[in-house]
Amino acid sequence: MTKRHSLKKIRNNLDYLIFLAIPLFIYIVILIIPNLKIFFYSTIKWNGISEKYEFVGLKNYINLLTQDKVFPLAFKNTVIYTVTVTIMQNIPALLLAVLISKQSKINNIFRTLYFLPAIFSTVTIGFIWGFIYDPNLGVLNMLMNALGLGKYTKVWLADEGVVMFALALVHIWAGIGNGMILFLTGLKNISLELYECADIEGAGGWQKFTRITLPLLRPATIIVLVLTTIGSFKAFDFVYVMTGGGATHSSEVLATLLYKEGFQYNRVGYSAAISVILMTVIMIISFIELKVMQERD
Repeated sequence: MTKRHSLKKIRNNLDYLIFLAIPLFIYIVILIIPNLKIFFYSTIKWNGISEKYEFVGLKNYINLLTQDKVFPLAFKNTVIYTVTVTIMQNIPALLLAVLISKQSKINNIFRTLYFLPAIFSTVTIGFIWGFIYDPNLGVLNMLMNALGLGKYTKVWLADEGVVMFALALVHIWAGIGNGMILFLTGLKNISLELYECADIEGAGGWQKFTRITLPLLRPATIIVLVLTTIGSFKAFDFVYVMTGGGATHSSEVLATLLYKEGFQYNRVGYSAAISVILMTVIMIISFIELKVMQERD
């Protein structure tokens, strides 16, 4: 019986290994190997077409950090964009989730309306908002003129002082529904008995929100913050469609700079170095967010 039991255990373990082998193989082929290749590409000088390439070591990184005048600007724009989106998207998403958390027909309609932008193509959204921001025919400037605010109208996508915030607003509008849904999922996991006990104790709405809702929403908050940070730090679609980075790089971000270096200027190694830096920064920021949120537990 012991021998049969051992053979059965071995067969079960083999079944588990076979079951895990397929997704592990896909993960290695699709994610691990390409990332390792990116590190290799970042150490060479190559146009992406010819078979010949030159090994340059860390020269691409050194040039990026010490000689490239566009990279620091793209990095600064990316940080501005990320901070703006992370704060201004998630706070309204949380408030909306709390306001429409109760099951009702009207709340279901509101959920659909708020989530609707998330299902649209980013390219389509970019074109629509590009028209809204148009300085001559755009709805935004027309509305401001109609309200007597004509002196505040701008060339929104060409003004260096506001362009990154204008682009971030598009990202916020398109992504607020995603955050709302994640927060709603977290709210469903909070027992209603806690709120009933709070009512009995005479707690007000603000006390229930700060003492019950926020602490118990911490897992959902961590997920939303990390996903928003990653999504905004590697933002490409909206920026490329609406401004292309700007004539003077006023709206250049790391993802658009990476694309241009690799596919327009055929500097694959240089582009790969930007990609490695981008990936490293995202990992560091995500790790910090996770640690900070977990330590508060």
